[in-house]
Amino acid sequence: MPDQIIATLIDRLLDGSITPEEKELLAQWVLHDSDEKDLHSMMAQAWRDFKPGESLPSEQADRILGTILHRVKEQEPTQPVAAPVHELPARQAPVRRMRPYRIAAAVLLFIILTGAGFYMLRKQSGPTPVAIAAKDVAPPSATRAVLTLSDGSRIVLDSAGKGNIATQRTTAVIKQGDGDIVYQTDGKTNDIEYNTLTVPRGSRIAHVTLSDGTRVWLNAGSSLRYPVAFNGPDRKVEVTGESYFEVAQDKAHPFVVSKGNNAITVLGTHFNVNAYDEEGPMKVTLLEGSVKVTSGSGNSLLLPGQMAIMDQGQNIDVLKNADIERVMAWKNGYFNFSSTDIRTIMRELSRWYGLELDFENETAEKFHVEISRDIPLSKVLRILEMTDKIHFSISGNKVTVMP
Repeated sequence: MPDQIIATLIDRLLDGSITPEEKELLAQWVLHDSDEKDLHSMMAQAWRDFKPGESLPSEQADRILGTILHRVKEQEPTQPVAAPVHELPARQAPVRRMRPYRIAAAVLLFIILTGAGFYMLRKQSGPTPVAIAAKDVAPPSATRAVLTLSDGSRIVLDSAGKGNIATQRTTAVIKQGDGDIVYQTDGKTNDIEYNTLTVPRGSRIAHVTLSDGTRVWLNAGSSLRYPVAFNGPDRKVEVTGESYFEVAQDKAHPFVVSKGNNAITVLGTHFNVNAYDEEGPMKVTLLEGSVKVTSGSGNSLLLPGQMAIMDQGQNIDVLKNADIERVMAWKNGYFNFSSTDIRTIMRELSRWYGLELDFENETAEKFHVEISRDIPLSKVLRILEMTDKIHFSISGNKVTVMP
């Protein structure tokens, strides 16, 4: 068949508009007419859309392929185009060792034969997958952050023009062309005035450069309170939610990040702070340099690659080999769930997409998946439904988690 027709059929398969006749036609092409080059070319873009990157984590890949091949083998021989399926070997090797076109073929063929949606490994008799309202939930397209100035006035950054958006004594607040906020100070002042940058749920990441040159990225559902200009013996800021810091070095003026009784003291380093109230103890992960973490009267020194887990008392647990890729996934543009329960996953999705959650089902299933943050919500949920342990419905901004 011509490439244009194949591409159209694949698009229809992914968006759910393919007819049974078109599905069978595509199955015949996969089984008999396609060669390695054709199939890889046709599936490449769709594969990247649903699973960014060139490879899958091996544990997840093994589970996906094992489920696909197991269920394909269970197909009845009398079903249309099912007979050739048994030619597929039930390999035990990880997917990463297989040639890319074989992965795509196995996935595509399983979808066609079962009638399931893309990346949904479920039984034919199972619940209806991801019931989606007429309008899907798109990923945030703008930074909806709000800057509260020292006088209490508020600036919605997405609506503000480029250039100087505020002047506070000797400090100008500049909005750059890419939307980043930069504080520029011409001179020192004896007065300490504070600004607060708030990033609501359903917003893209905000980035601010403070007056000392420190750079801070704020995740959705986060805030940062900081002096307009640093003029004391130290540089103190307060956080909620999640932030990543690249602190400008100044040995004479320590940089202190605090929330409640917890504090992080640094001179110049890179670290991530996860301080969402709903996620339990505050977590500090060090990428570069060194930091001292304090909780009440307890304290500990972190080295690169370590994570401190801090409660509001005096307990500090240090994890020596933190999963940096997992910690930094939000800043790098994707979700990374490693042995993660469904409630934790849904909380993270709710902050990014701005969702209301309703749980009708609990599952002990742990999820291992890496997903782009720049795809519609329905695609994310379809991937999670692969386990056949959980299902979802979307209505407006409300997601119901179902058995």
